[in-house]
Amino acid sequence: MDTITQALLGGAVGYVVAGKHSRRKGMLWGAGIAVLPDLDVFIPYDNDLDAMTFHRSWTHSWLVHTIAAPIIALLLHRFDKTFRFSTWWLLIWLTLVTHAGLDALTVYGTQLFWPFMPPPVSGGNVFIIDPTYSAALLAGFIAVLFWPNRARSHKIMRFGFAFSCLYLIWGFGAQQWVTQQTKQALAEQNIEHTHMQVSATAFNTLLWRIIVVADDFYYEGFRSLLDDGEKMTFRRYDRGGDLIEATQSLPAFKRIDWFTNGLFKLERQGKQIIATDLRMGMEPAYFFRFNLADDNGHELRPAIPNRVRVESNREQGVRWVWQRIWNPAVKFDFRPALHQ
Repeated sequence: MDTITQALLGGAVGYVVAGKHSRRKGMLWGAGIAVLPDLDVFIPYDNDLDAMTFHRSWTHSWLVHTIAAPIIALLLHRFDKTFRFSTWWLLIWLTLVTHAGLDALTVYGTQLFWPFMPPPVSGGNVFIIDPTYSAALLAGFIAVLFWPNRARSHKIMRFGFAFSCLYLIWGFGAQQWVTQQTKQALAEQNIEHTHMQVSATAFNTLLWRIIVVADDFYYEGFRSLLDDGEKMTFRRYDRGGDLIEATQSLPAFKRIDWFTNGLFKLERQGKQIIATDLRMGMEPAYFFRFNLADDNGHELRPAIPNRVRVESNREQGVRWVWQRIWNPAVKFDFRPALHQ
């Protein structure tokens, strides 16, 4: 999730753990500690693919959090005696692990088990920015920040935190319902596949994007919880099977295959072989595209896997999402321009 929402969640966790000692201080310490894992965006890397795939790695590892929590607690307890050492420890540990846990519910991918290297957890049952989820936490944060001793502030915080938790449960339930519908539709349409992801679209949990990957093709579809008996349809696109076979020995290929858990495509653009993460964006506009190799006409040579940027039209995309929630017939047609 976005860093502001993570700070709000950390504030709520800090309030719950340490609020009986100092409501405002517990909340503010929780908010501050919650942003620490996201500071990894300032770590320099050799290329854009590394920057993407090492984000949410060791700083989001539950193992690292478990080891680091008592050390940080010891330092903070020496600095601030408001809370007992055990309270500091629990506050820090819960704030860090809930940060990583919330990130894991988004589609980006979070390495909860680093240094063990299964594919990153990519839940997809909440979008990386969801105003409904954040607003409930924000209400409690503001109430405790300005009126920490009022009983009403306590109620607002408790309600906001409880609502945010229920909202995540709602998103998971909605995702499972759409997933079951998707599996049934794929079986009825005889669409074979090796990987599938159902994920929330921008800023809501009513419209869900489905990406289905086979060896040589991938399919995209959408399902709104408000679709009334509409047949689920999928559009098929070429995945670049011949290019996958030619580049699968490259380290950059292996990295993106692992990070996306197979949800990617390859395509040729001029002399470049471009890898696209199919989880983030929608056809044909995707956020993460990388140059894996260059084709000189005789052989493919590994390239520095930097990002190939795409002109995006977020306003048009968000408008389409809102319209598609209510109307299954609305079409999305955006042809992005590529540039380095």
